[in-house]
Amino acid sequence: MRTAPLLSLPILATSSPGFGVSLVADSIPGKWSLTQEGFDQFLACLDPDREKAGRRYELIRSKLINYFDWRDCPYPEDHADEALNRTIRKIEEGDEIRDPSTYVFGVARMLLLEIGRAKEKERSALNLLPATQAHEEESDEAEMRVDCLRRCLERLSQENRELIFRYYEGDGGTKIVNRKEMAGRLGLPPTALRVRACRLREKLQACMGECLIKESAGKIR
Repeated sequence: MRTAPLLSLPILATSSPGFGVSLVADSIPGKWSLTQEGFDQFLACLDPDREKAGRRYELIRSKLINYFDWRDCPYPEDHADEALNRTIRKIEEGDEIRDPSTYVFGVARMLLLEIGRAKEKERSALNLLPATQAHEEESDEAEMRVDCLRRCLERLSQENRELIFRYYEGDGGTKIVNRKEMAGRLGLPPTALRVRACRLREKLQACMGECLIKESAGKIR
């Protein structure tokens, strides 16, 4: 199994400010997850022409990534996807959103506030601990996350492990090229590849959430 890029997977952000704070909660069974139908509804709201809608989607996502990146958020791509997913969920649940491209930035602003509150809570919690203890706890948590991620990756098929590694491999333009090549190799539209990757990631997050809860409970005992 490929393990070299393990630490670069954003799944490991479980305890990082603003992203991982809600990760375990998001692993609760029955929680909403992105579907192809929901994604198609979102594209239809952007433009009746699917090709134009796809281009608008990529432009919106790029602007969202820049929005979070310029505000020093730890995982701008993940936050951008979260803002999009929350908007897609609203549409899928029947809410009438006249201008999704404007609405999603309203969601992004609310998400930014959540990230700020999460960072402040984490800073406050760390300030209450002696420096040595805080460092030791961070090291223990990081080791626990890596161990849980390895276990959860082992539960995936080799094909799905390869897909999740390749999908998140590289930075900036390299990542975009990788994803285009993947979509072509798999015979999938880029949007369908994203849905598939999101489902795999949610599966890993759910698995990690359960693993971390068990590991934490074991340490308490």
